Amino acid sequence: MKLIWLFQCTDAAMRERTAFVTPTRSYTHAQVGHAAARLIRQLGELGVRRGQRVVLIPDHDENALVFLAAASAIGLQVVMPYNLNNAATAEWIDMIDTVAPQHVVCLKRDAQVAAALRAAGVEPIEPAVFGHAADEEEGAGIDVVVDSPDPVENFLVLFTSGTTGKAKAVSISEALVCTRVASVSARLKFAPDSRILMTGLMNNTTGVIFSFGALLHDATLVFPEGRTIEAWPRQVERQRITHMMLRPIALRRFIDGARTSGADLSSLRVLAYGAAALPQPLLEEGRALMRCDWVQGYGLSETFGPFCWLTEEDHQRKLYERFVYCVGKPDSTLDVALRYQEGRQDGVGEVMLRGAAVMQGYLDFTSGQVQPVGEYFATGDFGEFSPSGELILKGRMSSTIMSANGHRIYPEEVESVLAGVPGVEEVVLLNAASPHDLGSSPIACIHGPLAARDPDAARAIVLERLTARLSEEKWPDYLFLSGEPFPKNANDKLIKPAVLAMIRPERLTRITSMETLQ
Repeated sequence: MKLIWLFQCTDAAMRERTAFVTPTRSYTHAQVGHAAARLIRQLGELGVRRGQRVVLIPDHDENALVFLAAASAIGLQVVMPYNLNNAATAEWIDMIDTVAPQHVVCLKRDAQVAAALRAAGVEPIEPAVFGHAADEEEGAGIDVVVDSPDPVENFLVLFTSGTTGKAKAVSISEALVCTRVASVSARLKFAPDSRILMTGLMNNTTGVIFSFGALLHDATLVFPEGRTIEAWPRQVERQRITHMMLRPIALRRFIDGARTSGADLSSLRVLAYGAAALPQPLLEEGRALMRCDWVQGYGLSETFGPFCWLTEEDHQRKLYERFVYCVGKPDSTLDVALRYQEGRQDGVGEVMLRGAAVMQGYLDFTSGQVQPVGEYFATGDFGEFSPSGELILKGRMSSTIMSANGHRIYPEEVESVLAGVPGVEEVVLLNAASPHDLGSSPIACIHGPLAARDPDAARAIVLERLTARLSEEKWPDYLFLSGEPFPKNANDKLIKPAVLAMIRPERLTRITSMETLQ
């Protein structure tokens, strides 16, 4: 399977069906195919050739989707920053200097981006993917030319933090992309009558999988009318959306928008979520509002998407109540095992993966070599299996905190528990210096209505939740209550160093005693 094959439609009736709905217009399958054929020809005329490396600077829209199909046909290596909505010009220039591509393709509607690149000495290619009616008519007479009939090796190279926290270039084969498109879209029950909201970005797994998955199943792909998530419920109602995926922070905003607008969400059939633990109160609020199938996926950038699934049936069994962070059972795309550290008796080990559905390796641009994975890929995640075979995540190896008494604390596990406390909107566990302890201590940083309470009252509420869900050895030492929201990056992820800078010793409350530090 190749991505470009999904753009070639020979059935006469299917050619006239709507493939894409964008904020400005709709495109049929025939028009989408014509756009791909025209773009392949344009790129060829501009000197783009099979085997070349291209940095893609996209908007997250139909143009980026068609470009990836064209890259599949030509046989290009496409380099993008993973899961980044927008990058500053300096970030693009740094990437271009590191990658040394043969071409830089800019698909930004904002002309200032290309102008800034030129001012920095980079001459980008700016092809017209979807043009005027005359351009589309011209494209109708062009055949899709596939220079690379086999799946492209090292097709996508995604800059990501990887498993160690250091920037790495994850090399993904086209075969893996196609495997995930097929496995995830089937798991989420995409069908010809599905109307799928493209909530992801075209440089992350959700965007690529949902977009090409819609084409694979002859469904209709609907692009958001903007990135204001609170406005999406109205679009769901208006466009009769059946499938969508939301991260926990985005889900909170979506629900708030739905409450405010009173939008009818009854068209939804499947709501997928993942990327982080979902607080139980938010999950139950969402399930009460949207009576559809809820599916949680767990995956990594190195696997290009989820391989473990918490199904609607698992939600009905309320596995999320029985286990702190249960991500369900592995699917058939990978073998999942645990590697135990010597001397550990708690059943927790590092999650290890084996199989073809994992990245080719980390690419070293200096040498041009890919560091292969080996038989097993070490994820850097700690977990354990339930008696019935579900994977229960504990946290990242790189973020694990050792308590003063030698116990291992997993921040993600503690954060998942505290996210269920009423009045907690944001929570992060940090390891920071404290004035009354030697060395550093785990500090639970909380923002939300709870932060307005008296510190002792807030401590009592937190302590009640911890007592019910975690053994005392896993508790944080201190509580930090913030009336201000925590700083976040462009992708709504908390910036931990900035949160750490907000902490003041006099505002720390010790959890395991009534002592409030002075």
